Amino acid sequence: MSDPLTPEALNTLQLPIVFTPGAWQRAVLLERSGHPEKLQVDRLSNVLRAAFEAHLAHPHEPYVLFEVAHIASTGHPRQNPLLQLNLSLLLEPDQPNALLIALAEEHQR
Repeated sequence: MSDPLTPEALNTLQLPIVFTPGAWQRAVLLERSGHPEKLQVDRLSNVLRAAFEAHLAHPHEPYVLFEVAHIASTGHPRQNPLLQLNLSLLLEPDQPNALLIALAEEHQR
């Protein structure tokens, strides 16, 4: 088994990370909660950890699907407990490269 922490993989993980508005809204943002800041930081940490693990498992793929727990804004689990996201390398002319986290249904080739 090869080491997933190759120099190339580590360089990719140093890129800035951006979310689509839909991915941010559904994966991280909490509107109605007693302690939204702490919960949002926890959710953001979980999403980033899952994205990095997915990338390290498939470092040469142009995009990687991964899942995180899907909690409603009220803090209660939804009927579908998993939210499917994808991680891809964002390459835009005249812009720095970045990692993009989007909802799976937002992925466009």
